[in-house]
Amino acid sequence: MGGVTMARPKKVVNVALAQEAEQAMKVIPDHQICLRLQAIISSASYPINLVSQIFGTSRQTVWRWIKRFSSEGLSGLKDEAKGHRPAKLNEEQRQQVAKWLAEGKDSHGNPVHWTLAKLAMSVDTEFGVTMKQTPLWRLVRQLGFRQKVPRPYHAKANKSEQESFKKNC
Repeated sequence: MGGVTMARPKKVVNVALAQEAEQAMKVIPDHQICLRLQAIISSASYPINLVSQIFGTSRQTVWRWIKRFSSEGLSGLKDEAKGHRPAKLNEEQRQQVAKWLAEGKDSHGNPVHWTLAKLAMSVDTEFGVTMKQTPLWRLVRQLGFRQKVPRPYHAKANKSEQESFKKNC
C-alpha cells in the first residue's frame, strides 16, 4: 500500500516553546553543568565555532569547559564561588561598635557625638582595623542606626526677623 507521506512542519520550535524550555532549564538543579556537558558532547561532532554560537558563548569558553572537564571531571564544570571579601570586623567587634553608637560613648565611657571620621579612628585604635567611610557607613546602617543631620539654615538668615514672623502668623 502506497502511503501518503506528509512533510514535517518547517518550524517545530517557535519562540514561545524555546522560552518555555529555557525557563524549565533554570529550574533544574545545576542546569549550567548540563549545558556545558552538552556543549562538550557536541564539540566531538561539530566545529567549536558552531557549538559556541549555538550555546551563546565564545570559542574560548567552550575550550575552557573541555579542558576543565578533562582534568577535573564534573567538578571542573561547576562555577567557582563568587563571594565577597570577608568582613573586617568580627561579630563581637560589630556588637561593640553598636554599643558605642547606642550609648553615645567611646570605649573609655566618654560621651561622644559620633561622626564617621571619629568612628573610623575609634575602630582603628581599638581593633587595629582601618575602615574607609563607605564600608563604615554600611556597617552603621546594618546595625540599625541612622545619621542625624541638623536642619539646614541659610547663611544670611536673620534670626530676629524669623522669630517676629513666627509670632505674627
